[in-house]
This record gives sequence, C-alpha cells and structure tokens, in this order.
Amino acid sequence: ISLSQEEPFFITDYPKEARGFYYIEHEEKPGFLKDFDLLYPEGYGEAVSGGEREYRYEKVTERMKETGEDPRKYSWYLDMLKYGIPKSAGFGIGLERLTRYICGLEKIWEATPFPKLPGIFSP
Repeated sequence: ISLSQEEPFFITDYPKEARGFYYIEHEEKPGFLKDFDLLYPEGYGEAVSGGEREYRYEKVTERMKETGEDPRKYSWYLDMLKYGIPKSAGFGIGLERLTRYICGLEKIWEATPFPKLPGIFSP
C-alpha cells in the first residue's frame, strides 16, 4: 500500500486478530480495535503506531486466552490491572524512520547515529 501512496496515510481499526491483547476492542465495531498506524508513502514504512489500551483485567485475560499468550509472563501487568489502572492511550514514533523519510535516505542505518554494520568493529 505504501508504495502506491504519495503522502503519509493512516490505517485504523485493525481486526483484533492482527494485534496484541492490550488494545481495546470497539464497542460499536465488534472484532475491531481502537488503534492506528501512520505509514509513510513510497515504501518508507511505518511512522507511528498507537491506540487505546485495555484497562479491564477480565478483558485482558480473555484476550490472552484468545491469542495464546501465557499470563505468567505478564503477572506484573495483570497485578496492576487487578488493582485498577486509568484509561489510557498512546503511540510510538521511530525517530530514525522519521529522519530517513525527511532526508529521503534509502536505508534506515543511514539515519542511525551509531549503526551496527556487518564487518565493522569499533576499537
């Protein structure tokens, strides 16, 4: 999709099978999540990814079962949910990807301050 676009664009409301257990499902659109990705055009890839987080213990454990996640790996997270956390949402942005897009660089390592390159060793 990114290759066919000329400007950044959003993809929203992913099917719940496509994402992790921690996103909130739409009440109005069952089976879809309250999340998004902003993609750069011309094949540059993902710019930003985010969404609204599930805050209800029962919903999270239900989704863990659906996705096959082991709740023991997330005991600290589940403990927080048991005691109650506020509703929240957020996003992440890759600064190297942003730099690559703005500068029109071909490879991500060209936008990385200290890239790890095969065969190159530092003293």
